[in-house]
Amino acid sequence: MPVSRPIAPILLAAAVAVVLVQPMFAQNSARIFGVVSDHEGNPVEDATILLEFQGGITRSFETTSNDEGEYIQMGLASGPYIVTVTAEGIGALRYSVRVSAGEEFELDAQVLAPGQVDRTGLSAEEIAELDAREATAGAFAGGLEAARGGNYDEAAQLLTEAIESTPDCGECLRNLGIVEYQRGNHDEAEQALLRATEIAPDDAAAFDTLAAVYNAQRRFDDAGEASAEASRIRGGATGGGGDAGAVFNQGLAAWNAGRTDEARGHFEQTLELDPSHGEANYWLGMASLNAGQIAEAVTYWQTYVEREPDGRFAAQASGLIAQLAP
Repeated sequence: MPVSRPIAPILLAAAVAVVLVQPMFAQNSARIFGVVSDHEGNPVEDATILLEFQGGITRSFETTSNDEGEYIQMGLASGPYIVTVTAEGIGALRYSVRVSAGEEFELDAQVLAPGQVDRTGLSAEEIAELDAREATAGAFAGGLEAARGGNYDEAAQLLTEAIESTPDCGECLRNLGIVEYQRGNHDEAEQALLRATEIAPDDAAAFDTLAAVYNAQRRFDDAGEASAEASRIRGGATGGGGDAGAVFNQGLAAWNAGRTDEARGHFEQTLELDPSHGEANYWLGMASLNAGQIAEAVTYWQTYVEREPDGRFAAQASGLIAQLAP
């Protein structure tokens, strides 16, 4: 009788976030680390790991794996990243992750090229499962590539294909939710993100995006609950704790609900947790303007434009500076 053999996974099911224990990184930066392996689980040396920041500023980092397949990238600002792991002669994988200030994020990657697994002796069911995984991997990588290039229609189509191949791909659903949010399809984004959180209840990034969707829908209580859940998953307190992203989202929820003083407190706390956060400065500028503190508002906007010259509010902030600066 043929011996059944395990099929190596193509997509990483979940990345594990743990609390950083070294004080020198606890306040200002995050790190991503992990192990790169091949389809048999052997370490891959000299794999290239490219980390591209997606927070409005063009910023990228690159590192390589050692002879144990291990890699680490330190000094990361909080926010979303596209991580591309490339093993020459084997293949490549892409992941969408989000890190917070002072966070360690473990991202192990098992790189597998289509057709690399020996199918000899596999049952029809195992071959069908392998075909589905390979189809999912190809569509998922293509979807992320399209999204990175701003081709959101193509990205949505490819990610939908990935989900059709593997309906329980939480990473696919989360990224589809992000893409639909970018397309302005908030109902579709919510549906995808809720499915993602059902499959992976500890996916803090999915709850972060869900909070943004709810803010766009002016469902501010729901946005606050989603942000609080993201914070809880990352180990923070219910009210936002040490998670700058969750605190910032709660600030947006308070601002949109007209609670400007509460919002200002959240934005100030965001900068305490993550001094490199850009957009918190924009909203502190708006809060200062609302309070009649023009000079303070201009200073906040100048900081925002300096940190995120291509940010989504950069043009508006620059216009306000030109109009109000002494």
